[in-house]
Amino acid sequence: MEDGIQNFWHIIPQRTLVLISGYARAGKDTLGDGILEWSEKNSCKINFAESLKDSANVWLDCLGLKGDFHDEQFKTANRDILVTLGEFARSIDASVFARELADQVVHSYDDDGIPHETVICTDWRYLNELTTCQQFLIPMGWKIKTVYVETTGQEAANATELNSIGEIRGLIKFDQEYYFAENCRNKILAEGRMLAKQWML
Repeated sequence: MEDGIQNFWHIIPQRTLVLISGYARAGKDTLGDGILEWSEKNSCKINFAESLKDSANVWLDCLGLKGDFHDEQFKTANRDILVTLGEFARSIDASVFARELADQVVHSYDDDGIPHETVICTDWRYLNELTTCQQFLIPMGWKIKTVYVETTGQEAANATELNSIGEIRGLIKFDQEYYFAENCRNKILAEGRMLAKQWML
């Protein structure tokens, strides 16, 4: 029986969630794009903010208002709304978005119904987002890798971001850290591609 269990776990592919942290505009999305471009496994990107944007769109729809918080231009123009809604939700339940992401990761499939083996998250900002994902995903066979990205000249967008990412940096030993100069998008993409190969994503 024990051998059967061992063989069962052996045939389950290694699944990995990559959490990328850093200040706004530090290159997190660009690094994630590089990873996804060279990932050899079935992969996708899911961010903590996805459920926030979804719920904000429902709010717009209920009021008969036009707009889409998944649209980059609309989101940028109305970022303060998302920040306020996010802070309000977290004030009631600090782990609400972390649990939502963990659930989305577990139930993430491609268009053919095949589960994603690699999920990239490029907006990790709070310590409890990591601990919640560890609590839910590791027992289900997921491996969680952590990355920090910093680019010269890019500072925290606000005091909340400064404090939350400062807490992460003070308490977590990242699996990988990057420190980039300004205007080096191609370098960041290349590092993402190399990381995908290094971690066999």
